Amino acid sequence: MDETIHDRIGALVQEYGDGKNTVFANKIGISEGNIRGYIKGIMPKADVLEKIVRTLDVNAMWLLTGIGHMRVSNLDINAPVLVSDNDRLAPILQQFDVFIQKKDAQIVQQAEEIGRLKERVSQLERGKGKNASDVPTSGVANVG
Repeated sequence: MDETIHDRIGALVQEYGDGKNTVFANKIGISEGNIRGYIKGIMPKADVLEKIVRTLDVNAMWLLTGIGHMRVSNLDINAPVLVSDNDRLAPILQQFDVFIQKKDAQIVQQAEEIGRLKERVSQLERGKGKNASDVPTSGVANVG
C-alpha cells in the first residue's frame, strides 16, 4: 500500500510514466524536478494535484488519502464505505477543519477591515461635501 502522498505520486510515475519522472512530468505539464521533489517529500501544491487528477483521470480521494482505487474508472460508487476507511479519513478531515477555521478567521478580519475602510471613505466624502467621483477633471493645466 502507498502510505503517503509522496509514495502515491511515485506509484503514478510508475503507472503513467513507465517509471520515468520526465515522462510523467511531461504528461501533466510540470517540470521533472518538481516530480522528483514530490517523491522525496515536498508537498505538491493544489494546482499540481488538480493537474494530476484531471489529466490522468486519477481518483482524488486516493491521491490525497490512499483510500479507494487509483483510477476513477475503477471506482464503484455503490460500494459501501468501510469503517477502516472512516478511521483513516477522520484525521485528514480534522486537518482540513483546522485549515478552514483559520481561513474563516482571516475572512472575518478582512471583512471587518473592509467595513472600516468603507466607513472612512464615507467620512472623507462627507468632509469634502461631495463624492470623489464628482470632482471635475480637465485636460488643461494651469501654469503660473
